[in-house]
Amino acid sequence: MLKKLVDTNIIIDRLSNPALHQGIFLSEGFVYLSAVVLLELKAGAHTKESNAAVHDIRSLFVRLGRIVTPSMKDYETAGEILAGLQRSKGYDIKKSASLTNDCLIAASARSMGAVLYTQNKKDFQAIQDVFDCKVAFV
Repeated sequence: MLKKLVDTNIIIDRLSNPALHQGIFLSEGFVYLSAVVLLELKAGAHTKESNAAVHDIRSLFVRLGRIVTPSMKDYETAGEILAGLQRSKGYDIKKSASLTNDCLIAASARSMGAVLYTQNKKDFQAIQDVFDCKVAFV
């Protein structure tokens, strides 16, 4: 069965407009939420309403048993991806904390055999250049 891991931007879009990205959520396969995405959502929730929305999303995915937490191996792999991006693409990870999160999400997606759905084409294409993972750009 197809596994789909969704990036933070996909969740934010769905919160602002539930009609967006229906194909991801309603098509064949199971959608998973990364604990890293949950971190990003919590960090960006500055209002009572947004906190409630993040809580509801978390509760749903916990109830479904579809929260993905990076393993130690995923952290090591993310470090290797970051090193590769610095070496081959000139990335400065000191200036992009979110890139570390993206590498963790990519490593988690590959380790669970999932396709990662994102709108972040720039960073995830660069990640794919140094790390073999399945990404669907929307």
